[in-house]
Amino acid sequence: MKNIPYSRQSIDDGDIESVCSVLRSNWLTQGPKVGEFEEALGEKYGAKHCILVANGSLALQLACLAIDISKGKIGITSPISFMASANCIVYCGGRPDFADIDPGTLCISPEKVEEYCKKGQVPDVVIPVDFAGIPADLPRLKDLSERYGFKIIEDAAHAIGSTYQYKGREYACGSCAHTDIAVFSFHPVKTITTGEGGAVLTNDELLAEKIRLLSNHGIERDPLKFSNPKSQIPNPKSPPAWYHEMHALGFNSRITDIQCALGISQLKRIDIFKARRQEIVRRYNQAFADLAENKIVILPPWPEETDPCFHLYTLRLGSHCTIGRDALFDKLRKKGIYSQVHYIPIYRQPFYQDSYFLKIERFPEAEKYFATCLSLPLFPDMDDKTFHYIIKSLRNLLE
Repeated sequence: MKNIPYSRQSIDDGDIESVCSVLRSNWLTQGPKVGEFEEALGEKYGAKHCILVANGSLALQLACLAIDISKGKIGITSPISFMASANCIVYCGGRPDFADIDPGTLCISPEKVEEYCKKGQVPDVVIPVDFAGIPADLPRLKDLSERYGFKIIEDAAHAIGSTYQYKGREYACGSCAHTDIAVFSFHPVKTITTGEGGAVLTNDELLAEKIRLLSNHGIERDPLKFSNPKSQIPNPKSPPAWYHEMHALGFNSRITDIQCALGISQLKRIDIFKARRQEIVRRYNQAFADLAENKIVILPPWPEETDPCFHLYTLRLGSHCTIGRDALFDKLRKKGIYSQVHYIPIYRQPFYQDSYFLKIERFPEAEKYFATCLSLPLFPDMDDKTFHYIIKSLRNLLE
């Protein structure tokens, strides 16, 4: 059997035709497809404002800049995430830190966030990560933010399509119902893809204006917002159409119409992708149920009152498992099954150790998870032959 990746994109003829139609059009970038995709995302997930950008990492950085994270300000996030969840704080000059995870969700623990606040180090921003597609406890974090005064940026890079229940209502990850800002990622391993790409969502009009400004070089083209046309043009009361002003040091964060055409097409199938990912997770759980009962493995969480669009299937090795995680990883790879470790805790990375001297013992739950986790292949186009090969190979190694 050919090598099986832990994840990959699902592209159909409709996706290809959508991209080709843009290539045949007059616009390749900054055209109508960008606005169309922004509107579709905002409408589907309930956020008033959506700004598309080049990638999810840049989306996080722009979100931090929009809420004025800068030198002397503190941001905390989950240690079990890709480095971008913390790097965005550093890029803005802030000091990053972490709160341990909740073993029941593998997302940041609201209890640990509250402990952090009670020590007198109230952060300026908390960045919960919807790990593997499981929604973080956003309502609880929202309550803490109102009590302690920090902002919330939801890192929903794993969780487009995921929802959660709160007080009898369903909320979408990315809706910003319990956060100030949310971000999505459209990397090829995510639920939908634009090749590379990201989105920043918010219900705050002022934040949206700031993010949009920063995402396009800091350039302002609205005459009502010009601040200094007198020195630039003869008639400041009626500036010519070519006139613009740079109001901030922004970035070239632009996404192309080619990418957005793919995103629009992919978004039409997201409910199908979600159902298929959940189906594979259920089948994995059923196949490993006896191993879980015998404490050979620990199945991934699926918390009550959540409806995850699973990005990862993170199996953990239990106390009665007789093979180590790294040995299992190597043996699976020899069989062509490319599992992955998600993630090395961010505080373990040399940059964070050298720069911030973070003590590993502060994060016992993250350490327990990291020592035993392994992400198995999970993608919508997985066929039964591939699925059964993975199950048979893994069970043979575990048993």
